[in-house]
Amino acid sequence: MSFLKIKLPEIQFTKNRKYTYVLSLVLILIGLISMFVKGGLESGIDFTGGIVLQVHFDKEVHIDQLRSAVESAGYKNSMIQKYGTSNDFLIKVQGDYEKEKDTIGPVVTEYATYPNPTYGEKSVALKVKVKDKESAIKNVFLRSAIFSSVQEVSAVDKYDMLEESGAITIAVEGFAKDTIIDLYVFATDYSDNVGPEKLIKIQVAKDKKTASAVLSEWVDTTASKTEAKSVVFSPSEKLVNQLNEAFKENSIRVDREEVVGAAMSKELQLKSFWVVLFGMLAILAYIWFRFTFRFGVASVLAILHDVLITLGFLSLTGREMSIQIIAALLTLIGYSINDSIIVSDRIRENIKLMRKDSFDQIVNRSLNQVLGRTLITAGTTLFVLISLFLFGGTVINDFAFVLIVGIIVGTYSSDFIVAPLVLDWELKYPTKKRG
Repeated sequence: MSFLKIKLPEIQFTKNRKYTYVLSLVLILIGLISMFVKGGLESGIDFTGGIVLQVHFDKEVHIDQLRSAVESAGYKNSMIQKYGTSNDFLIKVQGDYEKEKDTIGPVVTEYATYPNPTYGEKSVALKVKVKDKESAIKNVFLRSAIFSSVQEVSAVDKYDMLEESGAITIAVEGFAKDTIIDLYVFATDYSDNVGPEKLIKIQVAKDKKTASAVLSEWVDTTASKTEAKSVVFSPSEKLVNQLNEAFKENSIRVDREEVVGAAMSKELQLKSFWVVLFGMLAILAYIWFRFTFRFGVASVLAILHDVLITLGFLSLTGREMSIQIIAALLTLIGYSINDSIIVSDRIRENIKLMRKDSFDQIVNRSLNQVLGRTLITAGTTLFVLISLFLFGGTVINDFAFVLIVGIIVGTYSSDFIVAPLVLDWELKYPTKKRG
C-alpha cells in the first residue's frame, strides 16, 4: 500500500498559528541570545585564516606531546583533537600565516678546491655545499672574469633539497705563474631568492716552494639580494617538518592539509554574504512572478526564519562557521523554498476549485493534501542525513548537522509559517479577486 494513500488525520494548521508564531520567535531569540553572549558565531579556518592538518602516527602519541611539538614550531593556541583512531589527530591553528615569506637566499656553507695552490696541473676541481633555511635549492652558479658568462655548477644530486652539493672543474693551464683567480659562487632557491656570494681564490704558483695558503672571503654584492616571488614552503609544511623532527622514531602521514590566508578568508566572508543575499532576492522575484507578491514575501521570511534558527543551533552547540556550513545553508534554502512552492501551488489550485470556501479553509485543506508528500520527502532525506551525521566522519559532520536541523525547521516553516503568514495578510488586506 502506498504511503500517500494512507488517510492521515486532519490537522488544523491555521487554527493554532499564533502559538507556532510564538514558538518560532522563542527559538530565534534563544539563538540570537546565544550568539550575543558568545560574541557571534565561532568562525572556522575558512573565515579567520589558519592551518588545518589531519595527521596519522604509526605509533601511539599523547596529545600533550603533540601540542608541545606544535607550539615549539611557533603556532600558539592550537586546537588538537583525536580524529578517528587513537593515532589520528586533527590540528587547527587560527591566524594569518600567509604573510610569512622567504626572502633570504641560500648560503655557501662549505667549499673545497683541489689542488689549490696549483703548479703545473691543467685544472682545479671546486666543490661547494649550499644551504637554505626555508626554500629548496634551485641552482648553484659560478661567475668570474675568466668566463664570458655565468657558469652553472653541476649538482651532485638534483637540486631540490634545503641542503645541496655541487662541483665544477676550472681549467688553469693557460694562466701565468703567480696568478690569483677569483671565483664568485652563489645559489638561488625555488622562491627566486639569490644568496650572498662567496669569493673563492685559486693560486697558480711558480713552483711548490712559492705556493701558499689561499684565503677566501664573503662578498656582499647589491645584485645578490632580491625579493621573494613565491613561497615554496608553506606554513603547513613548516609545521609538518617540525612534527617529523619531534617524532623522528614515529612515522607521520598527512591525510589532510589546508592553509587559508587572512585576505582569502575576508574575501570568502564577503562572497558568502552576497551569495545568500542574492539567493533570497532571486527567490522573492521568482515566487512573486510565479504566484503573488504575498507568497514571495512569506517564503523569504520563512527562509530567514529557517536560517536564523539553524544558526542558533550552531551557536548553542559551539560549531564553527565554515564554507561547508554556507554550502549547507544554501542547500537548506533550496529545500525550504521547494516545500513552500509546493504548498503555494496547491493553495493556488484550490482557490479556483473551492470558490465557496473561506481562504482559511482553503489554506488548511491544501496543507493537509500535501502533508503525505512532505512527510515522505522529509523522512527519507533525514534518514540519509542522520546516517551521514553518525557515520560520515568529522569532515562532513557539521554539514550533515546543519541540514538535519534545517530540514526539520524548513518542513515546519512550510506548513506553519508560509501559508499562515499569507492567510493573516489576506484576512487583514483581502485581495479584490482570487485566482
